[in-house]
Amino acid sequence: MKRYIVLIVIVCIFIILCSSLYIIGFKYGKIIKKMSDSFTINGQDNITLEYGETYVDEGFNIDNEYIPYVKTTNNVDVNNVGNYEITYKLKYKTLSKTLKRKVTIIDKEAPSIQLIDCKEETYVELNEKVNNCDYVVSDNYDKDIKSKVKIDTDLDTSKAGDYKVNYIVTDSSNNKDTKSTIVHVRDKWDMTYIVVTISKQKLEYYKKNEKVLETPVTTGRNNATKTGNFKIRNKVQNTSLKGKNYVSYVKYWMAYDGNNYGIHDASWRNNFGNMNYKINGSHGCVNVPTKAMEKLYSMVEIGTPVYIKK
Repeated sequence: MKRYIVLIVIVCIFIILCSSLYIIGFKYGKIIKKMSDSFTINGQDNITLEYGETYVDEGFNIDNEYIPYVKTTNNVDVNNVGNYEITYKLKYKTLSKTLKRKVTIIDKEAPSIQLIDCKEETYVELNEKVNNCDYVVSDNYDKDIKSKVKIDTDLDTSKAGDYKVNYIVTDSSNNKDTKSTIVHVRDKWDMTYIVVTISKQKLEYYKKNEKVLETPVTTGRNNATKTGNFKIRNKVQNTSLKGKNYVSYVKYWMAYDGNNYGIHDASWRNNFGNMNYKINGSHGCVNVPTKAMEKLYSMVEIGTPVYIKK
């Protein structure tokens, strides 16, 4: 009988212990689950920042008493473009949980390229060598950016045409900047010429479509200066011009219509560029002040077109 009673007591104690352990385990499991569920990231778990932007990590959520059990690893470097990860690792008794926040640092600012001493439009002769523009390049992130400049063009100076030359710089984040120039390839005499305008008593000399000289002139009285398209046929220095009733010494002579009409200095004149030509004009030639004629003579080649208009 006593053995039976003892056995019953042992069984009861075992049942009580098992029940207690079950209750304790159940409560512990609920605590662990609650802790795990409450352990979350503050803010977004994927963040994109621009290079150099200030960043302060928002951290995580958990009851204050468990904060000491969380280890944070943060290798984010806002001064270097790339992909980073912040980890929050909770280790408490049997609970081990890791949260991760991804941080991406990007560079959206384009580099800058500036062309040096380079015109937006340039005129060159057929088969003339064309040098590339020099340039300076800068970027907010990449240091050695000049080596990344590419020149893109279909320029062919053997063929007349208009060609675009693109100077393109691309940084390591694929941001781009482009500067362009236009190269006009022309026959030499399409863009180098002399224009005389009788109504304005003016001569202009263009080289590669750029005006390099302008001067007042005196043309022929009584419409003696013929209008039309001509070209420089010959050049002579220190010669005398002879007509029916005159002999005039000139330092610079450039004939454009046979040997009778030309452009020359006229040291005997004091005034050029006014309407005086209608009364005291030339015999038909284009008279130019001596200093201007000296410059013109030094630049103009035989074959240069001469356009004389009203």
